[in-house]
Amino acid sequence: MRKAMLRDLAAHKARVAMTLVAIALGVAAVVASWIASESIPSGLVTSQVNSRVDVSVRGELSTAQVEALRQLPGEATVVSTFRAGVVAEDGKLVDATTVFDHAGTGFDDSGRFDLKAGKAPSGGDEIALRAAEAKSAGLRVGDAASILLADGERVELKLTGVYDYRPLWTDDKDPAPVVAFGDASGVDATVARVDLTGGAGLESTAVDAVRENASDSIGRRVEVADARELAEATRAELASDLFDLRMMLLPFAGLALLVGMFIIANTFAMLVSQRTRQLALLRAVGAKRGQVRRTVRLEALVLAVVGGTIGTLAGIAAAPALIGMNSSEQVPLVVSPWGIAVGLGCAVAVTVLASAGAARKAASVAPMAALRVAARTATQTRGRRVYIGLGLLLASVVTVGVTADPTAGTTKRVIAMCAAGLGAVAVLVLAPSLLNLVQRPLRALAGRSGPAARLAMRSAAADPRRTAGTSGAITIGLILVCAFATLNATLGDLIASTVRDGVPTSTTVLEAAGGQGATLTRDEVDKAKAVAGVSMVEPVSQAIATLEYPGGSARRNVSAVDPEALGTVLTPRITEGSDDLREGFVIAQNQATTLGLAVGDRLTVRLELGGEITARVAGVYEATEYSASVYVDADRVPEKAREGITGVYVTGADPAAVKSALRDTFAERPDVRVSDQRSLVAEAVERQRMAFVAFYAMFGLALLIALFGVVNTLTLSVMERIRELGVLRAIGANAKLVRRMVRVESLVIALFGSVLGIVAGVGVGAVMQQAMLGQALWTFTVPWDAVGLSLVGTVVAAVLAAIWPARRAARADPLAAIAAE
Repeated sequence: MRKAMLRDLAAHKARVAMTLVAIALGVAAVVASWIASESIPSGLVTSQVNSRVDVSVRGELSTAQVEALRQLPGEATVVSTFRAGVVAEDGKLVDATTVFDHAGTGFDDSGRFDLKAGKAPSGGDEIALRAAEAKSAGLRVGDAASILLADGERVELKLTGVYDYRPLWTDDKDPAPVVAFGDASGVDATVARVDLTGGAGLESTAVDAVRENASDSIGRRVEVADARELAEATRAELASDLFDLRMMLLPFAGLALLVGMFIIANTFAMLVSQRTRQLALLRAVGAKRGQVRRTVRLEALVLAVVGGTIGTLAGIAAAPALIGMNSSEQVPLVVSPWGIAVGLGCAVAVTVLASAGAARKAASVAPMAALRVAARTATQTRGRRVYIGLGLLLASVVTVGVTADPTAGTTKRVIAMCAAGLGAVAVLVLAPSLLNLVQRPLRALAGRSGPAARLAMRSAAADPRRTAGTSGAITIGLILVCAFATLNATLGDLIASTVRDGVPTSTTVLEAAGGQGATLTRDEVDKAKAVAGVSMVEPVSQAIATLEYPGGSARRNVSAVDPEALGTVLTPRITEGSDDLREGFVIAQNQATTLGLAVGDRLTVRLELGGEITARVAGVYEATEYSASVYVDADRVPEKAREGITGVYVTGADPAAVKSALRDTFAERPDVRVSDQRSLVAEAVERQRMAFVAFYAMFGLALLIALFGVVNTLTLSVMERIRELGVLRAIGANAKLVRRMVRVESLVIALFGSVLGIVAGVGVGAVMQQAMLGQALWTFTVPWDAVGLSLVGTVVAAVLAAIWPARRAARADPLAAIAAE
């Protein structure tokens, strides 16, 4: 039996190649994801473990504390940060991952700078830049770089070096500076930390010194860590980053495997169908059912090992590209044995599992089947499968209906999303039955479109399970694409309507353009007040706070604003209570629902930067998850918490003139962006949509594999129907008719899968937006652009997928095809 299996594999190289490619694509996705998830975190934090810093002290250090630390044994390096950024040739700030507020520092030899080119800067007229920003700005060593400092000051400095930064602490409080000055003594900087190196008993003396000097810094929080603690934190961060990245990438690889599994199962089913007579002859000469079953499984195992090896090599080759998509840093490629083992294991598990049905079918072939002339027989959908599918669909609809409540808690929302997934599974289970339902009207329509369409429909409908299995891979991909597209479109519309409601057209907004988290200063507020025609200038500051309410506590962003701002330059839609901050807090509706708060309830806001406010909830306003906040009277917030101004809202008697004057005032300030309602809406929607690009890219891989499945099925179908095609040619069908028939069959398969995927995907997306955004189930937005692109893309891809199978079918020799049997 083994020899017969090996001979069969060697005799049908095209069939083997198709199966190997289906296996290799899914394995390549898994291996590439695994390698990327290990390489990126390892490359980014390896240098931290080898840091030569013995003790690091950070926090809101007073001058006395810094001086006390300088007096300790060993060498003390004071790490300071300040506002700085690189100005590009177009006059805008170069995009950076580090916020503008902390992007500048002084160069030192503490080991945190890893020079990649040039030399260290010295003196006040020389700087070094981080490699990523230098590349973005198109700057090289020796060039003059335009650097923006606080208050809009711009200086031209010589670029002497390019570096990669080695952060010491592993959290966001240790930003990677973009600009390192040779001499930063003349810049107004904030001490971020003090690093201590060398000296006996340094750890204990450092801790004691900080504690002794803490009396003059009430409210300030200071953290101390020695080399061992920093190394442990680095390793923990590495493990956490590795896990997070792996959990982000591997689900998409799993999706590729799932789609590949459909293709492999369909391929083996067709191969067994084609070899019915051969298997029957083996049974007739004495082979037992178990032997036949084991032979098919062994064939699957051989193909899994070979395809898994090819996929592993392809995954290693594709890993650098995946790393480049997820990290701008240059990181070494880490190929671990675990990644290879996981890839090969997935190949074996998926292939053997996918071939299980074909193995059972092969074992059930009776010896008398060897007497049949035709190997291909149509399969009918089993009634049990229909009942299972209808049961799953009914359970899904009922569960979603019961849990579809915008005010529901987290548990009900999770149950609703699981029920939506169950509904998608039901659609896949019912696909053959749905094809049976639509085939009659489609065949009637095809009858009017010529013989090619009629023959294609007859071929697709002859085996509904095979057609549904092939289109199922497309269905899965489009369910995910359309589900996330529905969530994306709904969220985009929700954000746009919320911004329009909250910011009137008469308001001009000043924003920091130095990256997410950048802030403005009181200087920008004063300049805005000095602009002619301005009647109201209202700064808004955001801060992290702990909300303590009767049911518990939660960390949230709070916005500090003057009471006069609400209802004038800011107009949130109040759904309950009042917008008067003098009476208490104004809280977002979704936050009020989540926390179980209502107008009149007592709430305590404990700010991280110091200060505590207790008041009742005065009003509730409508907001999205992204814009949800708690408005607080700025007069009740400590000055420290009001320093981080995230926006300045300005208006006047002539709003258009005010906006124009503000643009003139800040024309030379690339760190300040002047916006209005329209630009705020466009920016918010675009930022939100860009967050979904990675999802679409990953789903595109699954669709690519699914379309390969169409090619695979059509090619094997042509091989299977060689006698049928030969007869068609013999009775007068020309090559053009045969090619058109195969192309139409490809379109039927792809469009059937696409329609199911789009309908089910939009339905799943409606449940997702209800569960994730807290909106009513029926308020979703249909992503017509995604639906249209999906249909057009499917048609184009189906035509391309049919090119090779159609040519192969058209080249069939009528006489040779008839003689083949």
